[in-house]
Order: sequence, then C-alpha cells, then structure tokens
Amino acid sequence: MKKKEKTKKKQAMPEFHFKEFTPEEGSIYEEAVNKYREAVASGKTLRQAYESYAISDKELATLIQADFLKIMIAERHFAQRQPLEDVAKALGVSPNLVKDTYARMLQEVGVTSANHFGQQFGSMEPKTND
Repeated sequence: MKKKEKTKKKQAMPEFHFKEFTPEEGSIYEEAVNKYREAVASGKTLRQAYESYAISDKELATLIQADFLKIMIAERHFAQRQPLEDVAKALGVSPNLVKDTYARMLQEVGVTSANHFGQQFGSMEPKTND
C-alpha cells in the first residue's frame, strides 16, 4: 500500500502596511493619544476615552484608536506585567478584543523583524542548485 504524501501549504506571512503620517496627521495623532491617555488615567473606559476627543477623519480616527489600544496593552501588559484579562477589565473592553489585538501586535513584530532581516541580509535561499 502506498502512503499518501501529506502536502503542507506554505503559509504566507500576513501583509502589514504602516501609515506614514503627514505633519498635520502626526499632530492630530499626538494630541488624540494624549487626550485618550488623560481620559483613561481619570478612570474612563476605552470607549469613553475615544468619545472624549473627536477626530473628523474617520479613517485616521480608527487607526489612532487601534494604535492607542496597542499602546495600552504594551504599557500595561508588557511594562507593568498585568494579565491581559486585567487590561481588558480596566479599559472596559472584552478580553477577546485585547487578546486579538495582542496577537496582531505579535504578528506585526514578527513580520517587521523578518522584513528587516531580509533587507539586511538578503534571502536565505541557497545560491546553488546542487
């Protein structure tokens, strides 16, 4: 009897595109993050913090809000060693949102590191076809 060969599909690395901000967008970003940080520090939930500072460009607002959640996870989970469930509770969001964002953060770091390595050292493919 022949055994069927198991073929594994090579998983492609996810694509991440990081936005380059214009000076105006950079100013809005900095101000929004500072306002969100103040709101959270005063005990507001993440949603309340987002509602406390309006950004007219909805696409930019979505990007800044997603980044702010990542900032909160980085500061609270990585720097302060708070469990992800505690971070979610403190921000008034679902643990799944925090866990999914955390997983995306790790993916982004991995892909960015791999891309950086590739740029620095080139492909790891052998140069011969022996």
